[in-house]
Amino acid sequence: MKTNVLIASGLVLAAFASPVFAQGTDEAAPQAASDSKPTTLIVSRGADGRPDVVSIDGQTYKVCKGDVQDSCINPRTAGLKFGARDLQYWPGRPASEISAPLPATPPANGPVEEPATAPG
Repeated sequence: MKTNVLIASGLVLAAFASPVFAQGTDEAAPQAASDSKPTTLIVSRGADGRPDVVSIDGQTYKVCKGDVQDSCINPRTAGLKFGARDLQYWPGRPASEISAPLPATPPANGPVEEPATAPG
């Protein structure tokens, strides 16, 4: 019985000690490298002067714009200073159901509402 208790307590100590032993290894080095901000290079610009194609850490992406919506990167995600911004509030309904432009900050009087239309 005492042998089982000693074995069990040894296993518990080993389980708690293993993260401490791992702290001194080089396994944390790749994590630190991934925390750095990716480098964005502009590959080509459109007629409007804004980037059409960017390269981020060697990978090339089309930039999402009005005519390019699929298989592209959002401009702000690519580190560019244009494009849509995430809303910081819930407008009350999905944006696809709201035809009016949504304000960047929440309205003081609650969710965004559209004027009622007459049936018919």
